[in-house]
Formats: sequence, C-alpha cells, structure tokens
Amino acid sequence: MKLYSLSPTPNNRKVEALIKHFDLPVTIHSMGFKDRETSSVDYLRMNPMGKAPLLVDGEFWLWESNAILCYLAATHPETEMLPTDPQSRADCDRWLYWQAFHLLNAIVANKDKSTRADKDVRLNFTVLNNQLQNRDFVRDALSIVDFAIAPYLLGRHGKAIDLSDYGNVAAWLERCAGLKGMAATVFRPPVNP
Repeated sequence: MKLYSLSPTPNNRKVEALIKHFDLPVTIHSMGFKDRETSSVDYLRMNPMGKAPLLVDGEFWLWESNAILCYLAATHPETEMLPTDPQSRADCDRWLYWQAFHLLNAIVANKDKSTRADKDVRLNFTVLNNQLQNRDFVRDALSIVDFAIAPYLLGRHGKAIDLSDYGNVAAWLERCAGLKGMAATVFRPPVNP
C-alpha cells in the first residue's frame, strides 16, 4: 500500500498517525504544495478530487481520510481500531461523520470569526467534553475516532479554541498528543539555512 500525503494538514496527519502508531506496512509518499502533484493527470486519474490523502492498494484507489482510516483498520484487524459489531460500528461512524461535518464547521467558523462561531464551538465542544467524562478516549478504548478528531484540535486552528471550560477535552488531547503516531506526525517546518 502507498499513501499520498500532504503532511501538515489534519486530514493527512490522521492517516499518517494511524500508520505510524501501528507501524503498518504502508509507504508514505509526502507531497509538497509547490509541486502541485495533486493536479497531475496521473494523480487525478486516481483521485478526481485532486486532494490528499489518497491510499493506493494495488488497483484500488481510495480517497477521503475517514474512509482511509476505516479501510486501514479493516485490513489490519489486529489493531482493534474498528469495531465489527453493528452498534459499535455505527457509534464509530457517528463520530467520524460528526468530525467531518460538525467539528470541522465549528473550527472553520471560529477561524473565520463567524457570527455563529461561539454557538458552534460551545455546542460541539460540550458534546465532546461530555462524551469524554470518565473516559480515556472517545469510545473508551483507543479507536480510529481518536485519530480522526485529535489532529483537528492539535492543529493551529484547533489550538485557537479556548479549552478552559472543556477539561475532559484538554486531558484527552494531552493523551492523544502523547500517542506514538501523533508524536511522530507533528509538523516541523523546514529550517531555512
């Protein structure tokens, strides 16, 4: 398997973090923004969205970061990152959809200083904070849900949100930041000589 990635973004980081946390046999091809590799004919053939990440597994091409997380967890069941019983799987899917829509919109609204930002942040962070009450991770045990959500809150725009009213979220983020895969994917800009 090969992952095409633009490392500094949360969608790419979440997949790289899972791969590195479990030492999955996936080659990571880091692309640069300046290279515009995502605009090449070959890349667009595999991913018509022209974005990253993209996972290539033989002749199977998969784009959308949460779909990639699910695929990696399903093809590596030894990680125990994706539940197999219908209710637990539905709960996992709920949090993945929540991250992709509600959490992302709250972070964007906050970044853009939208008039709805305070309401969106308060609602979504209260939901997450309540979910983390007496839990180490979102679904009790570590799962792809944590890998999907944490990079957004560990990134620049997520860090701009005041977590002082959300102690459970702050403690969970510290645990996530200490995970092997998250620590290995902290973006460090290149140093100019």
